[in-house]
Amino acid sequence: MKILILTVGKPKDKRISSLSEEYLGRIRPGLVACESVPDRPTGSQEERVEREGQEILQRLRPRDRLILLTEDGHEYDSKAFAALLSREMEAAQGRVVMAVGGPWGASETLKKRADLLLSLSRMTFPHELCFLFLTEQLYRAFSILQGAKYHH
Repeated sequence: MKILILTVGKPKDKRISSLSEEYLGRIRPGLVACESVPDRPTGSQEERVEREGQEILQRLRPRDRLILLTEDGHEYDSKAFAALLSREMEAAQGRVVMAVGGPWGASETLKKRADLLLSLSRMTFPHELCFLFLTEQLYRAFSILQGAKYHH
């Protein structure tokens, strides 16, 4: 089973890219892949969100399980997230796609397609940091599932 992290745009800050790659590199090769859809900097906020949502939807396959990161999603601690990830990977008939929207969030259409809405925190973070936090939490989740210590 493969997990796909799907983001709007690529991190512009090289430090974020480097740290994300570090965490992803600690996970078994081939288990997690990353792709991005174009960041659309023109148009109104609503138009941008809708276009970005459509770009993400076009990348999904019918059997994919979509976990959408959004501020109004469910929160989990690291152990519960690891258990959730394990269940999602076992239940998925296709890929588990974890989508991070753009700077203005995710469209309602995308939220309706999602199988699960996930929040990393009730605080608001830039979408690039959400990508970094997600990669770290995936690394932590796989460490937990393998029985390794996960606090250090």
